[in-house]
Amino acid sequence: MFQSWFRTLTARRACVLGAAALIAVGVAPARAQLVLPGAVAPTPEGTVASPTKKRSVGGEMGAAAGPAIMPKAPAEDAIVGKIIKRDGEGSAIEFSRAGADLQVAKLTLVGDDLRRSGEACRVEVAGTPLKLTARQSETGLRRYQIAFPACAFTFDVLDGAILVTNEGKACELKDAGCRADPEGLWGMSADEIDPKKGEEMLGARARVEKTLRSTFRALYDQYKKEKAIRNFIVKEQAGFSSWREEVCRSYAREPDFGYCALRLTEARAIALGAQLATGVKLPPGVVEEAAAENTKKDEKK
Repeated sequence: MFQSWFRTLTARRACVLGAAALIAVGVAPARAQLVLPGAVAPTPEGTVASPTKKRSVGGEMGAAAGPAIMPKAPAEDAIVGKIIKRDGEGSAIEFSRAGADLQVAKLTLVGDDLRRSGEACRVEVAGTPLKLTARQSETGLRRYQIAFPACAFTFDVLDGAILVTNEGKACELKDAGCRADPEGLWGMSADEIDPKKGEEMLGARARVEKTLRSTFRALYDQYKKEKAIRNFIVKEQAGFSSWREEVCRSYAREPDFGYCALRLTEARAIALGAQLATGVKLPPGVVEEAAAENTKKDEKK
């Protein structure tokens, strides 16, 4: 997603899914192998393909009732003072403020017991509060890394939730004999979800989806004459749905409320808006492809 989120995940869908995603937004499919959207961790190298002429975002592109929603990047206050849980029922984290600084007030990691196969373990992390370090992000979201040597994971701030990455690696807390994977969405716990809000959440997601499709179409139009960049953004968009399904499949009561999908769709819409406004961050391989394409164009002139 987002330049791209969870880049450590491998492709799990065939190119036909990418084509279907593009047909849904009225864009001709590109001939490229599908890859999932990447990780929260920023690309170490690459370049930014700056936007050319700004285009207006397309109009109605879905059957969702009500106006499209363009979410704003959530501030840290959206997570302060709340206990949020991985997948809504596992590891838990609580944030607080020390003056203007955000910090981790409490962290509990739940995972697999390394000493007793098949059993779970639970570790209350000592030494709290833990310091947070702001990290650069091209997603349009606020990003932090936790100063916890045994498991220094990175997360983006969502609306009342965080999206965590640890470069695809679980943390081994050897002293506690526990192996815990922090990656995924940490948010509202299952018992906090109001059953009456289920339909409201699904409706909100549909409206954000409308914005997402419109913004993607505008981004595609902006780069449609630049093959390498166009193919890159097409691959990311085509892989978003399968990536979202993979992240959310284990979230508590997800089929009933779609809470995880709503949060990730909002984040994706914010990321596309950031790309549209400031340009597309390209990984090294795509940078080389784009440079070669520009060289060919110059030679033809």
